[in-house]
Amino acid sequence: MLDDVDLLSGFPLDDIARGAVPDAQAAAEMLAQKALEAGVERFVDVDALAEFKARVEFAGFDMPDVSQAMCELCFGLRSFSELKKAAVSFVSVLEQKIGARRFHEVAPASIRLQKGRLTKIHYERGKPPWIASRLQDFFGMRDTPRIGPERTPVVVHLLAPNQRAVQTTTDLAGFWERLYPEVRRELMRRYPRHAWPERP
Repeated sequence: MLDDVDLLSGFPLDDIARGAVPDAQAAAEMLAQKALEAGVERFVDVDALAEFKARVEFAGFDMPDVSQAMCELCFGLRSFSELKKAAVSFVSVLEQKIGARRFHEVAPASIRLQKGRLTKIHYERGKPPWIASRLQDFFGMRDTPRIGPERTPVVVHLLAPNQRAVQTTTDLAGFWERLYPEVRRELMRRYPRHAWPERP
């Protein structure tokens, strides 16, 4: 369990006894410092932060200063428990520092497929972004979705009804032409209740 820390314990007892209120900026800096010493992962969703860093790298943006953002988040707070609640918005704070609107245009969090399904885009450092959805969700799509400053094609994981990938590709047009007929035969055998058109 996260040990709580009250900021007032970090200020001289004489000042507290006289009713002096600690300087808000100094208090924020102290709480941020203690939080960073304890480990940012104790307050922030580590997976969300890692994905944010991967998105920043993919977009070609400069990574914002995590320490400074933590200090800003700590402003007005006085304990670890308050910080843990506030840190739910930490990634949003980082996004604002690099320009959230442009960031979402270059490295979107999700993409809408042909049939209207909104699908999450996954980012991992050093790897191209990828999406995963049912094969049927891509019916009617000839071109692979592209994102980013270089219009990079996303890696598409085409899933069977059991949510397991039947194919991974960055070339949807080529998949429909060369591989789909064989995949279709296998899916028709395994999932006869689903519609598997010859020309989706």
